[in-house]
Amino acid sequence: MKNLITFVVTVAFLVMSACTQKVDIEAEKAKIKTVVDQLDQVWETENMELYSKIIAHDPDLVICGTDARVVGWEPLKLYVKKGFESYENIQLSTSDQIIKVHSSGNVAWFSQVVDWSLVAQGQHISIEGIRYTGILEKRNGNWLIVQLHTSIPFSE
Repeated sequence: MKNLITFVVTVAFLVMSACTQKVDIEAEKAKIKTVVDQLDQVWETENMELYSKIIAHDPDLVICGTDARVVGWEPLKLYVKKGFESYENIQLSTSDQIIKVHSSGNVAWFSQVVDWSLVAQGQHISIEGIRYTGILEKRNGNWLIVQLHTSIPFSE
């Protein structure tokens, strides 16, 4: 009887181990990098369709910008469209990008530094060192940003 129990437990363990899918963290990082890099593209091209593809359409989505905190997809769409109308010739440069993926392969987070150059109300504006952090979830095989935070460094 003891041998039968040991056999059943061993087989169950082997079946469960075979069902556990190994996550290719580096492949997921590459996919996430594409999504995060598309944040720059959205602003440079004023592409709301692209933004819609990379941001979760959740009512409790939270985006904290340098000038506002927006909760929910619908208010975010209005906020971004207003930005598209207010800014021209947007150029972004990203550095110090770090992407981490949870071992489950379903949650990730990133940080990076972004320099903005744009024209607002006829004036050229350059803001360097904007810090971005964000959280992504993998949903139906696609990575979506579910939270984003940007801040401007404090200068003394």
